[in-house]
Amino acid sequence: MSFVGRTRDLAAARRELETRRLLVVSGAPDADRSAFLDAVAREVADEVGLPVYRFRVADAGERSGEGGRTPGEAADTVVEACRGVLAVDPCVVVVDGVPAGTADGSLLAELISAFAGSQSFLLVGSTDAREDAAALSSDRCADGWALLARAAVHCDRGDPRAAGPLLRRAVEAHQVAGDRRGEAWAVFLYGRMCRLRGRPEDARRLLQAARETFRAVGEAPGEAWAAVELARLATRSGSPDPDALAEARRLHEGAGDRRGAAWAHLWWTVARADEPGFPWQEEFASVQGRFHEVSDRLGTAWTLHHHALTLARTDGTDGTDRTDERRREADRLFEGALALFEEADCPHGRAWTMLEYALRSPAHRFLNGEWAAEIRHVFHGIGDEAGEAWVDLAEAGPSPGGEPPYELACRYPTALLDTLGWTDAGEPLIPRAARDTQPEPRPGFPRPGDRDRPDDSRAHVRLTLLDDAPVPDVPARIALEVVPGPGHPWSTAPLPPLTARATSLGHAEIHPAHGVPTDGAEFRFTPHRPGSHRLRFTVEDPATGTVLQQVEAEIDVVPSDPAPHRPTAPAPRPSARRA
Repeated sequence: MSFVGRTRDLAAARRELETRRLLVVSGAPDADRSAFLDAVAREVADEVGLPVYRFRVADAGERSGEGGRTPGEAADTVVEACRGVLAVDPCVVVVDGVPAGTADGSLLAELISAFAGSQSFLLVGSTDAREDAAALSSDRCADGWALLARAAVHCDRGDPRAAGPLLRRAVEAHQVAGDRRGEAWAVFLYGRMCRLRGRPEDARRLLQAARETFRAVGEAPGEAWAAVELARLATRSGSPDPDALAEARRLHEGAGDRRGAAWAHLWWTVARADEPGFPWQEEFASVQGRFHEVSDRLGTAWTLHHHALTLARTDGTDGTDRTDERRREADRLFEGALALFEEADCPHGRAWTMLEYALRSPAHRFLNGEWAAEIRHVFHGIGDEAGEAWVDLAEAGPSPGGEPPYELACRYPTALLDTLGWTDAGEPLIPRAARDTQPEPRPGFPRPGDRDRPDDSRAHVRLTLLDDAPVPDVPARIALEVVPGPGHPWSTAPLPPLTARATSLGHAEIHPAHGVPTDGAEFRFTPHRPGSHRLRFTVEDPATGTVLQQVEAEIDVVPSDPAPHRPTAPAPRPSARRA
């Protein structure tokens, strides 16, 4: 799509780039086009925290005389340079000065191919006003399988936030193509993402649906992977299901999936590692050998992590005098896991390994006085507030009353937190299952000061979606009202002049920015793309500036063009956090 010379709409260009990770700006004078590309790249790079690299095809070919380069050689140079940049880290790449006649030919297609599967953003500026549909149709983001690959990488890294939009688009792409196998894999990954986000019911529903489709289309490896994820749901309650994991391992082996069998073997070993008499050392060594055979660094890293954790937690429990030897071995394994997590670019595993290493190795912790801040920073980078809460617990130590802190109690089931233990030195023995999910706070979970208050003495925020099935670029109305309980003072008196502030947390607009609940606040929500959109409403007392309550709602927006199996949009699902 060409923006320069037509709309010059920076916001629209950003949405295009963030949605497809590809923006082609064609035509217009060189100075205007370059300035526009730089503005879009700078804004997106600042938002996602990535470096910007700039290339000009003309610069690569401006050698005259003997030894000069042809336009084709210059294009090859730019493509190779882009590959070199992408091999290092995700980034924002601007390729400008693509000469006439190449924007619709091999150079654009080669650039798109070079970026396939990467997490980078590509901006292309061409002097040619033509846009070849055949070249753009090869955009990797429109390919359902490429979307699945990128979403799986985000889940492996422990950053499921970025996987959601990719998976929604992947489901649509496979549905439009009539590819049931691809759709099943997309639904499976969606279920896996829900498990990571601590939404067990959604995860179970999606994983069961994916498993049934896998069976229907004869996709044995997919059925085995769904079985593994369903079995892992049981760990959220602190009671793993080793038998289900053993069955999933047999399914993988029957399907000839060596990598899947290795992962099922790992989680089966982890589920039984704390059982008295279980030969965990032999099993972890066997799992490590399996991952080595299939060159799976991430699997090896998690194997070393749990092996080290088991060694560190069994010090002195077997009646031997090998405590120091085991600690040294655990340190070696933690260091090996940390190196592999860094190599595999998995901040989730890196943060948990840093935390457990610091807790089990006082010498390592004392060498770095900022250990907690550093680990908290890594968790924060992937939006894992639950991980940050475990770091807070490790710093604070056990509470006098023995109750878990609010930030953990509102996220994890009581059964899992009941398995939390403490060493004689006051270090937490964090349940293994805590690192399997990144749960968000449960809606309406009472804060410590609220627990003794009856529910009818509280005031609640009610959100109502007044228009069914929101679609992109069409305003939908949302009503907000404050509803006091029968025992609340506002139930017998007029509401004070409160202010409700609305904020969009995604690619959408919401107007007006403020409303007055006493007058019946109504907002217009305008999404700019299909998928799930999060909105935040903050109710304040303007007289004192106090935030009384904050509510987040998630609204599903369906595509405006009819498509097979188009989902219906549910009403907002608010989750209140009392300030």
